[in-house]
Amino acid sequence: MAWFLALQGATQASHQASVYELQDSTDIDQLAQDLVSAVSLDRVVPIPAMLPQNTRKRQKVTLYVRPSAWGMWTFYELSEEDRRALMRENPLMQAIQQHQREHTGQPGPGVNPLLGQQPGPGTPRI
Repeated sequence: MAWFLALQGATQASHQASVYELQDSTDIDQLAQDLVSAVSLDRVVPIPAMLPQNTRKRQKVTLYVRPSAWGMWTFYELSEEDRRALMRENPLMQAIQQHQREHTGQPGPGVNPLLGQQPGPGTPRI
C-alpha cells in the first residue's frame, strides 16, 4: 500500500488538493512532526515523493514544501487496487477514456496519422 500526502491551500477549492505519492522509505510520523514544527518557524520541509513518468515507471524526487503556505495537509494510504478503482470511478477520467475510445481507430493505409486524412494526388507521403 502506498502513502500519499495531500496539500490544501487556502486559495484552492476544497476538491483541488495537490496530491503526491510518498516514497516507500518515508517515515510518516517523522514527516508529520516536521510539517507541524516548520509552520511556526516558516521553514521548508523536504518530502521524499514519487512522480509518475509513465504508467509503469515512477521517479524518486524530493519536494520542498513550506507548510506555512498551506492551509491543511493530510496523509492517506491506498492500495494499487484502490487507486485503480478511484480512477475508474472518476468522472473526468471516464470522459477522457470515452473520448479516447471514440477517436482511437487505427488509421487505414494511406491515412496520415497526424492529420487523419487521405493524401491527395501529388501530396508527398510522410
